[in-house]
Amino acid sequence: MENLYLFPKMPGVSIAIWIVSSMIFLFFAREPMHKMIQAMSDATAGGLRKMASWIKLSAEAMREKDRKVLLESGVAKIQGEILQEFHKIDTANTKSVAGYPKLQLKLDENIAKIESDYKECGQVTPEAPGWSEAVETIARAKGSTGDRIIEKMLSEIHKSAVAGEKKAISELREVAGKRHKILGGMAPVWKRIEKLGKEINYKVDKVIENSRNIDKYMDQYQKISTGGSESIDMLSSKVTKLFIISLIVIFVGMVGAFINFNLIALPMSELVPAGVRVAGMAVSEISALVIVALELVLGIFLFEAIGVTHTFPQIANMTSGKRRIILYGSLFGLLFLASVEASLAILREHLAEAKTALDRSLAGESGSAISENIDSNITVIGQALLGFVLPWILAVIAIPLEMFIEASQHAFAKIYTIMITLVCHLANALAFLIEGIFKILMHIFDIYIIVPVQISNMFKGKSASVS
Repeated sequence: MENLYLFPKMPGVSIAIWIVSSMIFLFFAREPMHKMIQAMSDATAGGLRKMASWIKLSAEAMREKDRKVLLESGVAKIQGEILQEFHKIDTANTKSVAGYPKLQLKLDENIAKIESDYKECGQVTPEAPGWSEAVETIARAKGSTGDRIIEKMLSEIHKSAVAGEKKAISELREVAGKRHKILGGMAPVWKRIEKLGKEINYKVDKVIENSRNIDKYMDQYQKISTGGSESIDMLSSKVTKLFIISLIVIFVGMVGAFINFNLIALPMSELVPAGVRVAGMAVSEISALVIVALELVLGIFLFEAIGVTHTFPQIANMTSGKRRIILYGSLFGLLFLASVEASLAILREHLAEAKTALDRSLAGESGSAISENIDSNITVIGQALLGFVLPWILAVIAIPLEMFIEASQHAFAKIYTIMITLVCHLANALAFLIEGIFKILMHIFDIYIIVPVQISNMFKGKSASVS
């Protein structure tokens, strides 16, 4: 440090000379220094702004791509639902049309029966004209003549007329009784007609209801096809909800898989070579993981063969015979693995009991103390049932797994967009901060050379006033 002093015995004077010299030098280098500071500011802050602009374009491209994927998946889903509704309507209409001729025949038969009964009820036996007046005239004339023969003849005529009138009344009553009986028999026919009418109305209402469902789906299809912001928000909300639900179900399934793994890991050590390790894991643990993974794979193929999931299009495009082979093979494989796990669970309990007995014997407990241990089969049965049921539960994970795969693209795109948008804002903020720092640095430089600057301004002011 002392070597830099111009006057070693006067360090203050030396430092003052260096300061004045540096101020004069920087005063004459003021313009290049400003350009250098501005160039450094442009290089760093401008680079960050360019990077932020590129990130913003990338986020917009990802958002547009996700929008197109959402619209395509939404349109495909609505189209599938519309096709299902058309299939339902076709099935319902086929059933209705197939049964309509029979219903119409029954209705026509019942109406014809009612019509015939009505016509039969209208046939009334007419009363003989003038009988009642003739009977009254004969009754008045019977006592007015003196001839007994005529009186007897009139008496017989009177008796015959009365008997004929009684017979006519009896026949009329019989006909009226038959009419009432026919009318009484028409009630069940009316009930059958009413029932047929209700059945026809029910089928027509069912067809109308299915048609309304199609109208609802068509409205949704039109809204989604327009690609408006409301449609995108609705599809995004549905996909996000699907992603969260599937993620929760998969997490619960993974917990079940962990329990299943621990259930069979110990007894697998009796079936595979002991002491062998691969990548730090025992062979028994790897074997248990393979069994759990096979159960999940068989579950995927099972639901693919049934048609519940569509992860593999090749399986969906197969003929029904080949899909049936895959279905039965998957069922047999799951049944076999479930039986193996049940037997391994039983073996695990026996191994645990043997280990407990060995530990007690090594601890010095007597055989009677060991025999006093409660021998219960409840634990063995419970573990066997658990080992048999868990593979079937793990197989069902195939359904939420497909849901997760379908919804994860939108979810990850959304997360990626949010993250790079945040990086864009951070880059802009950092660019603004760097520009501020370089501006402050420029002002500090100007403050350091303020004395020569002010002297230069004074001389410039005098020269301007003289001129």
